[in-house]
Amino acid sequence: MLVKIYVFFISFLTNIVFRVISDKKQIFIDKIDENKPQKVHEEHVPRIGGIGIFIAFSIFSIHYLQFSYYPMLFLLSSLPIIFIGILEDYKRNINQKVRLLFMSIGTIFSIILLNNIIYSSGFFNFPIYISIFFTIFALVGITNAINMIDGFNGLASGVIIITLISFIYVLNKFGDTTIIEICYALLFATLGFFVLNFPFGKIFLGDGGAYFLGFTIGIISILMSNTYKNISPWFPLLILAYPVVDVLFSIFRRVFIHKRSPFSPDKEHLHSLIYRVVTKSNWLTSVFIFAIIIPFNIFAILNYNNHLNLLFGFLVFVSIYIIIYFYLMRNLKYEVKKA
Repeated sequence: MLVKIYVFFISFLTNIVFRVISDKKQIFIDKIDENKPQKVHEEHVPRIGGIGIFIAFSIFSIHYLQFSYYPMLFLLSSLPIIFIGILEDYKRNINQKVRLLFMSIGTIFSIILLNNIIYSSGFFNFPIYISIFFTIFALVGITNAINMIDGFNGLASGVIIITLISFIYVLNKFGDTTIIEICYALLFATLGFFVLNFPFGKIFLGDGGAYFLGFTIGIISILMSNTYKNISPWFPLLILAYPVVDVLFSIFRRVFIHKRSPFSPDKEHLHSLIYRVVTKSNWLTSVFIFAIIIPFNIFAILNYNNHLNLLFGFLVFVSIYIIIYFYLMRNLKYEVKKA
């Protein structure tokens, strides 16, 4: 437990130090006058929270080498991801295709170092070439998905915290010390950031932090179901249903409805609509999303080994997401027309 407390305070204190440096040097600042439609904050805020999380996890990985090299392999795989994320936080103009390339490189590293491949859907196995392609698609997808939902105080980090708690609960049934310890390290490192970000947004996760957390959560999801055949691959998918459905629906909406680039930012994510129509509050929007996803997490935990039930739960989530989305969109258009 002492190591976990150290990880928390390393993340917390590192983020405080980097916030002070960022304010003084005016670097890594998310400015309110930047022309980005998804912005909702009202002051200049440093977007370097990911650095503290990464440093805390790095120190844990070095400490854990006496027991296992697995956390260090996680760390090495994530280096291209955290590098391009932090570079984007600093420069703010890295081409999306370049970022996708670095994410793909990180995924390939994880496949080589950790044998981190999606072999099965739970219902049938994939040929190896499809497995590798699908693994790259899935890991790059969840890496971007966590970044996409990082729009409100505590939202992305809160989803990660809820996800890790769910993973730890199920993994405890199998007693896998290494994967559980990795989850705990990420959990406490993220908590060290969360207390500074929620509810008042004193520091932001940034692309580096969102990419790192999304990528590592993706690796854990695959390793978990590969290591334990009693854990369905649909379990982590339902746990991560909100970011997964949000990124897929956003791509569909932008490409097929609005005829735009799938990478073009907007303020039509579900959490953005909840903010504009329902809560009108930054941090309450995150709480609203948590209230939606927690019942599905509980359902997933209770059915972690049942492919059909988890698939059913995922389809129910998709249906509820779409219903809420179009209901809020209709209300938003009505409010705009009335104004």
